[in-house]
Amino acid sequence: MSDKKTDHRVRYTKMVIKESLLKLLTERSINKVTVTDICSEANINRNTFYSHYANQFELLSTIENDLYEDIKQVGMSSSNPQKLSYELCKYIKANKTICEVLFSEHGDKELLERILYISHDLTIERWKQELKYFDPQLFESWYTFTAHGSIAIIKKWVSSGLKESPGKVATFIDKATEAVSKAFYAEEL
Repeated sequence: MSDKKTDHRVRYTKMVIKESLLKLLTERSINKVTVTDICSEANINRNTFYSHYANQFELLSTIENDLYEDIKQVGMSSSNPQKLSYELCKYIKANKTICEVLFSEHGDKELLERILYISHDLTIERWKQELKYFDPQLFESWYTFTAHGSIAIIKKWVSSGLKESPGKVATFIDKATEAVSKAFYAEEL
């Protein structure tokens, strides 16, 4: 019984610490957040913080990795890149608060890129099957181009308050990617 109570307390403490850092990141970058700031916001002492995390950077990395793993699970359950766009946008909307912070100017600039590269292998495989001509270097460049365009759209959507529906944003990303893809391959073939 006491193990369950302890586990609950540990989970609760970690949740409070994470939420405190996210709140602080709405105001300033991770480089300007101290462990003392987090402890003050969470109303805990430094020993409690250090019993779970080495520093604020490890805490942020833990939050980002948790988000990445959650989204990766969403991605792995989808065998279709178009459905993946929708599922990703739906996940972002459902987790608005954390995504607004992590995808903002105070978050990790590479996190969204890591997330979008989850679909890399699936997309490359689909392109190999659909097209007669396949140049791996060309496809890598093509994927990079479409992924970075998607990142820009998602960042704009998040920074403007996620007003559009996930379906509308995903449809735009998919149509833009498809239009560029068709035009690109019409030129190459």
